[in-house]
Amino acid sequence: MAKFVATDYNITIGGTDFSQSLAAVTLDISAEEQETTSFGDTFRERIGGLKDGSIALDFHQDFGASAIDATLFPLLGTALTIVIKPTSSAVGATNPTYTLSALCTEYQPFASSVGDLATLSVTWPTSGPITRATS
Repeated sequence: MAKFVATDYNITIGGTDFSQSLAAVTLDISAEEQETTSFGDTFRERIGGLKDGSIALDFHQDFGASAIDATLFPLLGTALTIVIKPTSSAVGATNPTYTLSALCTEYQPFASSVGDLATLSVTWPTSGPITRATS
């Protein structure tokens, strides 16, 4: 897969496909920096420490049965599995899947002004490892 336009991301939350209800996704993965500089060193030295992550999701709100509100509201305060693929095609070397557990720490059922599209945005911390698979 070469360069592509993000139009077909496949995103499931707790086993439910929310791809058609999402306008944006950002998965941040980082590693802490631990300094190991010793006396006599003339440059700082560092190693990687604990890894961390967060996921930001922008939803088109939906109050229907089994939709956004009905699914997310009861999950507040719990961990949920999220799976992200660049496209809805089968997992492979050019379409890896990222799987993570995120702690649902916030939910805003209403975040719109008069005349706006009903949307909501959340940013949840990950809990445990983030895995990348190509098969």
